[in-house]
Amino acid sequence: MASLPPAAPPGFTDHTFISASGIELAVRVWPAETPVHEPAPFVLWTHGGGWFGGFHFAPLPWMAPGFRKRGYHFVSHNYRLAPQARVDDQLSDCLEAVSWCRANLPTILGADHVDVNRYVLCGESAGGHLATLMGLHLSNPPPKAIVDVYGAVDLATMPAFTAPDKRPNREADGPWNGRFSEEALNRLLRDRNLDNVLTDALPWNEFDVFPDTVLSELWATEFRYTDRVLMQAELHMMHSLSSSADGLRVGIMHSEKFATEEELMAFVHSMSPLRVLRDRAGQGKKGLELYPPTAFLHGTGDTVVPVEQSYTMAETLRAADVPLIECYEEGEPHVFDLKYKGPEVAGWDAYIRPILDFVDKHID
Repeated sequence: MASLPPAAPPGFTDHTFISASGIELAVRVWPAETPVHEPAPFVLWTHGGGWFGGFHFAPLPWMAPGFRKRGYHFVSHNYRLAPQARVDDQLSDCLEAVSWCRANLPTILGADHVDVNRYVLCGESAGGHLATLMGLHLSNPPPKAIVDVYGAVDLATMPAFTAPDKRPNREADGPWNGRFSEEALNRLLRDRNLDNVLTDALPWNEFDVFPDTVLSELWATEFRYTDRVLMQAELHMMHSLSSSADGLRVGIMHSEKFATEEELMAFVHSMSPLRVLRDRAGQGKKGLELYPPTAFLHGTGDTVVPVEQSYTMAETLRAADVPLIECYEEGEPHVFDLKYKGPEVAGWDAYIRPILDFVDKHID
């Protein structure tokens, strides 16, 4: 059951640009609240949603106020969603968002008020995966820090890529009962036509809980439950990571493009930040120790992205003397940080403030 999603903090401006794919992407910019740094750095937030869903209109409650009050401009962006876009397409969109920010924020915020060479990447869940992946590709200049919030950093260990008899099988959940037939949703899963791609979508079954007018008010945008939007939501639910291997293999990796399982897995490895870092270390390549300082926020009770993903990534970075901080909240599930709406919430000082302090330490 969906709960009320976060609301967009006031004071933003909306912008769009045409990406290299020809698809229009969107950016939302909140200026810094407190002139701690002048010119101020910016934080780029990449939303989660299982690569199929999610939206850029409103970050998690602690992010924008947490950073803006410390003198950072805050920027959110969207990207092409699966199944039309593969995960490397999504990475390309994210990298373009960084380039767009560096080229355009001085005009939006004032050239004397933003330092585009000092920026931080922040992402949660699928967005955490994309943020850590971006850290491998950005070097001129690199991000000053990365904040990975329960992101999947080793896709090769996800259940979809285990032995065939151990993979999640949607048939075990019984017949699909939704607005759209299972056959229609499976056709959508294999749709590669970019004319049908979405760049913002429902994270789950919000349409069962409240009307689209509520979302429009929360997100300060015009958002409607069209058939395409509802199909995307049901596709995400039917092929969630816990119930279907096809969601990750077919919808996100486009497995039909690979002649063998070995070729598919080589691609999966290339899209797994932890695997790439380990490969660099094993080949004696420079770059592992140059990975940006990284903060991890994760709940130990997460069953969607196990906390071991963060543990192992942190261990690998620590061995290379990469600065890091780990904030693991005992027993908490996926997306537990929705509760952190401000410093007065119990746990803020233990789990949110240390991350903000860590970023402050490494921004200069």
